[in-house]
Amino acid sequence: MIGKEVEESRPVTLLEALDILEDRKKEEDFGYEQQVTYEYGEAIKKSVKISKDKAAEMKKELEGLGLSDKVAIKIIDIMPINEMQLKQVLLMEKKALEEDLAKRALEVVNSYRG
Repeated sequence: MIGKEVEESRPVTLLEALDILEDRKKEEDFGYEQQVTYEYGEAIKKSVKISKDKAAEMKKELEGLGLSDKVAIKIIDIMPINEMQLKQVLLMEKKALEEDLAKRALEVVNSYRG
């Protein structure tokens, strides 16, 4: 991996990252860092309660509330259970947040909770 150029950079959910790494694992130059990340992803996958398709739907809904791609993905990865947890993620926006944004975002999260 050392010395290679970045082909694409975009935020992805943990499930998407695991899929990418599974594809990369077949290649000859699957590095140590990638292996460690893959093992972490496999461990996390057991506790994930949302499918990739549902995560994509949820991301669209969260972005519809005005949240950035990065924050929507972090919310999906964490699946906060209350407003306090959600507000910690929303701090990543670094801008004034609407008063009821956390409530609306939490409603979206809860609608996808299994």
